[in-house]
Amino acid sequence: MTLSICVVGAGPRGTAVLERIAASAPLLAAGRPVDVHLVDPYPPGGGHVWQVDQPGHLLMNTVGADATLFTDDSVRCEGPAADGPSLYEWARSAAAGHPDASVRAEAAGMRPWSHPTRRFQGHYLAWFFERVRAGLAPEVRLHEHRTRAVSLTDLEDGRQLVALEDGSGPLTVDGVVLALGHTDVWMSPSQHGLAEFAARNGLFYGPPANPLDADLDAVPEGEPLLVSGLGMNFFDYMSLLTAGRGGRFVPVDGGLRYEPSGREPVFYAGSRRGVPYQARGDYGAMPPSFPARYFDDGAVARLRAAGPADFRRDAWPLIAKETAYVYYSTLLRERPEACAMDGFLTAFDALAWNDPAMAALVESAFPDAADRLDFHALDRPLDGMSFTDGDSPHDVVVGLLRTDLTKARNAPRDPLKRALTALGASRGRVRRLVAHGGLTGESHRRDLDGWFRGFAASLSSGPPVTRIAELLALADAGLVTFVGADMRVRADPDRRAFVAGSDGSFAAGGLLEAHLPPPDLRTTADPLLGRLRETGAARPYVIPTPDGPDYETGGLDVTASPFHVIDASGRPHPRRFAVGIPIESVHWGTAIGAKPRSNAVLLSQADAVARAALLAGITTEEHHAAR
Repeated sequence: MTLSICVVGAGPRGTAVLERIAASAPLLAAGRPVDVHLVDPYPPGGGHVWQVDQPGHLLMNTVGADATLFTDDSVRCEGPAADGPSLYEWARSAAAGHPDASVRAEAAGMRPWSHPTRRFQGHYLAWFFERVRAGLAPEVRLHEHRTRAVSLTDLEDGRQLVALEDGSGPLTVDGVVLALGHTDVWMSPSQHGLAEFAARNGLFYGPPANPLDADLDAVPEGEPLLVSGLGMNFFDYMSLLTAGRGGRFVPVDGGLRYEPSGREPVFYAGSRRGVPYQARGDYGAMPPSFPARYFDDGAVARLRAAGPADFRRDAWPLIAKETAYVYYSTLLRERPEACAMDGFLTAFDALAWNDPAMAALVESAFPDAADRLDFHALDRPLDGMSFTDGDSPHDVVVGLLRTDLTKARNAPRDPLKRALTALGASRGRVRRLVAHGGLTGESHRRDLDGWFRGFAASLSSGPPVTRIAELLALADAGLVTFVGADMRVRADPDRRAFVAGSDGSFAAGGLLEAHLPPPDLRTTADPLLGRLRETGAARPYVIPTPDGPDYETGGLDVTASPFHVIDASGRPHPRRFAVGIPIESVHWGTAIGAKPRSNAVLLSQADAVARAALLAGITTEEHHAAR
């Protein structure tokens, strides 16, 4: 009798699950043939996000040596390891003979610390998939379905019936793994109002979306465009609407000059913080790693044991001190004259971050306030500015960008860039701390989702330094104007335009919301997830707060590993599993990819659900007999 598994989603996570099924099937399938059904309208490997035909000017914000899908021996998993090349190693070997000339050209110039194009990553993931398919054991048969799964129901014998959008099937399987990535969500009432206003007045409105899915052909050429959001999606839109419309960035005097095509819009851009994400440091080598001193694995274990934790009270002081230690140790190395006392680091080490004596120590050791690390100023750099002295928000933001560009290019010696690299590294330990209710619900809502997620991303997960240089070139060309912090956009019926600014001084015939909608089971437009929610077969994850309000997140509720889907009554389903983006908030940072030699969470989770799905259709007696 054949064992069958359906994997819904063929992007990196679904492909990793497939590889893990292939690795463990000979060991777990009790001698039975295994049929694997891979369901996704997009090609397997890259899936939707990493399509190989996307524009070559869209970049990863991960460096090539930090991307893999292979389970090296650092990955803690029960299935057999399957080592293989990282993206960079593939570029130096297999990609050199690739039939696509653009792949060969990019591979030839790649360094371990290069930021590859997204389509190059797509080719790597497609190669990985083909390698998995070619290496399948004879008893493992792969079936690809280039469509969407739209419903999932139980049969009387416990098997699962998966209905497909194209009318083929349905599939009868023993286990189902939901490995969907980002899915569309329904527009909110306010977004519907903006869309209707645009339709009535012949304007452009782009709701939150993957930039590759946005109808950018409808953005008018040469006209003002309000852009809300200055994170990573903003940089994608910036590239698609400039280089993607025929403009050119030309090197000149150590910087860039933009040569317009005349088809670009004129950007009026802002956000809550009012400034773009900071550039990643350009070290001319792999970014450094810093041993954890305060927020280390032991600290995470202690907080988990005593939990649930309050992030601001329990975790942030350790993260802040960790980051500040790297900052001040680098500053003392590069400019020792900035410090007015001996033994600063010893005194720093002895004090808690939130001890009033710590602030006094830093103030006395560094008389110049510009030398002190100021987290609030990093988070809200425009706070307190009245702009009454002739400077505009635009002028201030451009100045901050020029400073950021200088620091990023001098990252090996710059205290701030090195500190922010350490801050970014702390997020892996944050992931372990907050998983499955590691924080109270109120702290998760207020501190993690409401602050730290965006704060850490804006400082440590920004674009390659080239993107900041390009943004400055566009500002110099008059094609980008920054409107300031706390940007609010409204529809103005009298002017038949979208307007922003406290006095409505920025008006445009188009509005682009430049951010990705967060995964949310409550508002998902994905037919399968929506159907599971509507029928009570799945529920949003709720995080309790002792003696306080619970927090209903948008994440799909699952058990601890191997992540059985939990229904509305609280029962885990024995044959349904989920991994990756849909379970954000049960876990955190699920969009983070797999890094070699790092016990990558993506891969350990893929292994766990793959093995559980294999065992879902095997009786205990069969399993023991096979072993």
